[in-house]
Parts: sequence; structure tokens; C-alpha cells
Amino acid sequence: MAQVIDVGRSTASTGTQTLSIPILSPGQNQILAEFGIATVINGDVLLNATIGFQTTLGIPNVVFTLYRDGQPIFNVGASGLALLAIQPVTISYLDLNVPGGYHAYSLGAANNSTNILLNTASITGPVTFSGVSTG
Repeated sequence: MAQVIDVGRSTASTGTQTLSIPILSPGQNQILAEFGIATVINGDVLLNATIGFQTTLGIPNVVFTLYRDGQPIFNVGASGLALLAIQPVTISYLDLNVPGGYHAYSLGAANNSTNILLNTASITGPVTFSGVSTG
């Protein structure tokens, strides 16, 4: 049976329309939340994130990326809805066989639209990011 080794979390906002952070181009991936967590050799880390984003122009394509120690480990895309509509995105990912030690996990967002000038979005909240290390 697995044991809980450590828990980490980062909460930028718990409510909708509590933030207004423009989502930038892919080359300017914006880190929204981050935390550190300890792991045992070949342990696992269950990551959960909830992000609210709002279409501010056009139909943006947004990519949310999870990082371990600055390296991407998982991403998920989302497309904007109607203008000014707020869309919640929920991510769950199990990072398997993580090397033992202390690791930095972060959550980033980037606008991956073909024309980011005509397809824009902002982070509006909530932004929560958490992890549970087991071994």
C-alpha cells in the first residue's frame, strides 16, 4: 500500500473573475502557480489543477503545461468560447516513477493561436495547483 510522502499546493485565486492575467504567446509561457514537493525513489506524484480563463477576442487556443524541475511533463489544450465567456479547465495528471528528492512543480499557460493578436484570452481565476507525493 502506498504512503503519502508529501503534499504541496499553490493557490493564486479561489474565485472567478478575481484575476486578470493576459495569456501570452508560446514563447512567453506564463507560470501561474508553483510548489515544491519531496519524493521517494520511483515514487508517484498526483497533480491537480483548476484554471479559469476568459476569451477576450476571437477564438483563442490556450495550452496549459505542467512542469517538473522546469521540464514539461504534460500539457492540455483548450479553445475559447464566446466573447467574455469564462471557461474552467481542470487537469489531473499522475507523474509516475519520479526520481527521489525534492522537485519543483509548476503550471504554465500560453496562447497557441495562429494569430495571437486576433485571438486573445486572460486568466480570470480560479487558479489552484496541488500535488500529493506517494511511495
